[in-house]
Amino acid sequence: MAVKNSTSAHAKRSRKKAAASSSLIPKFMKNPKTTMALALLIIDSLLVSFIIAYVPYTKIDWDATCLRVSGFLGGERDYKNLKGDTGPLVYPAGFLYVYSAIQYVTGGQVFPAQILFGILYIINLGIVLLIYVKTDVVLKQHQGRRLQQLLLKRKIVMMPLNQRIRNGFMISF
Repeated sequence: MAVKNSTSAHAKRSRKKAAASSSLIPKFMKNPKTTMALALLIIDSLLVSFIIAYVPYTKIDWDATCLRVSGFLGGERDYKNLKGDTGPLVYPAGFLYVYSAIQYVTGGQVFPAQILFGILYIINLGIVLLIYVKTDVVLKQHQGRRLQQLLLKRKIVMMPLNQRIRNGFMISF
């Protein structure tokens, strides 16, 4: 009798786990903030791909940065002598180390660097949207006020529309 009850209890637990895992996606998508954040992340990923493929790169900093990094990698340590097209190096040494790694990974080429910075932008946006989704403080404060809730939903839509952030990552990095 005890064996039959333990088998029955095990079967119930298995069914409960299966039901919980199958209802994870609908439960996840019931939160409108999560759905909107995920949709915006996908749309912005497509937009970043479009920008990399079709918007011409503006030579603002990449070439000058590569010149400075090349000088640093060549052994120059005097900041006055680390110059690029836009003037002398003004960033701290950590900048040189990070961009030395980026130059190594990309080979100093613009296109792979744009892809790398596009990925970094999407990761940054994903983290910001995740924080927004996980933070319920703002929505609890405005419960029952439909106009304010609508305005809060518009704030999440405005995040990826900020061209200055995207341009900083994508076009002129």
